[in-house]
Amino acid sequence: MGKGKGLVFFALIIGISGLVLGVISLTLPPEQNSGIQKTWFVYDSGVHFTNPTYTDIHINAITINFTVKSGESVYGLFNTHATLVEIGVATIIFKFVLDGYVISSPVSPETEFSSNHQEMSGSVTLQMATDTILPGFHNATISIHGNFLNNAIDESTLLIQTYLP
Repeated sequence: MGKGKGLVFFALIIGISGLVLGVISLTLPPEQNSGIQKTWFVYDSGVHFTNPTYTDIHINAITINFTVKSGESVYGLFNTHATLVEIGVATIIFKFVLDGYVISSPVSPETEFSSNHQEMSGSVTLQMATDTILPGFHNATISIHGNFLNNAIDESTLLIQTYLP
């Protein structure tokens, strides 16, 4: 009889411990996973000229529609191949466009690719990060601004990620 009561008592302790752990796990707030939550990516092989000049030209072929949840931040990465003409000092300025508005420092500094009286081509990369974006649906693209009609970009990629800091 003594062994049966000890076994029952042991089983009762295990059961109560399980019940307490279950209640604790239900009452504590769920742990949020930090890091990348979702990724969107677009590639465009098209050629886009800075025509008209001295104008912010939104590149609609490199647009991403994305969703931000409460508490999430947004990271963007743009990469392209740029070509400048050999007439004078040629320049292309690159900026992120979020929901139709060109954004600037400190969220996204612009970057500039320029040459001095020679044709030049190379890779351009621009990044941005913001934790002030509201939850909901958004879109992002790139703006180019050049001083010669034949300045161009091609082979462009845009990556947008939402993340929990």
